[in-house]
Amino acid sequence: MNRKLAPFAQPEIEIPSAHDWRTTDKDEINKRRRRAQTESLRVTATRGDHPIFANFRVISGSGMAYSVEIRSLRKRLCFCSCVDFRINGLGTCKHVEATLHYLEARHRRRFKEALQSESPVIDIVPDPAGDTLRIEGATIHLPDLLRRRFDRDGRLRGNEPKRFLEEIRKAHIPYLRISQQVPSWLQARQQTEERKSLRREYEQKV
Repeated sequence: MNRKLAPFAQPEIEIPSAHDWRTTDKDEINKRRRRAQTESLRVTATRGDHPIFANFRVISGSGMAYSVEIRSLRKRLCFCSCVDFRINGLGTCKHVEATLHYLEARHRRRFKEALQSESPVIDIVPDPAGDTLRIEGATIHLPDLLRRRFDRDGRLRGNEPKRFLEEIRKAHIPYLRISQQVPSWLQARQQTEERKSLRREYEQKV
């Protein structure tokens, strides 16, 4: 069921003049928070075992739809499929802020608790720096299958993330979520490997 953001009393968000280009990260985040509260954005939960740490669909006034993932409120770990999130380097966007506003209004007590605690969801996310996958969230009580496959730093052992994902999907582990970032990361990784392979073939021929 689609729901528009309910009116929710919050202090006025201060933002700089539109003509002032000397903005800080805080200013830029506040701009997105203001837009989240003033624009017509509809938020719908799409999947997840938890009301807060789940996935959501945000539809803008123009009808465009974006996917938002909430992984941690305490550490502000979120993801959105929009271009702004991908390029701004802030870790947020108006769709993420709209989702947080929606959750705070709809699940006030659970939202407040989530600000102080870690997510019970086990998240599998990309680790571009290590060219592998890593684990976030409920890492203390990991099932044995996952504990064997990840090192102390939370990184996947070995270098076969695609095969691991196929294995883990069949296990049906409760509160396990494969991040929506993973498919695009896998695709980019495969493209990089194909370019390297073509480059090696070319160098061997010349």
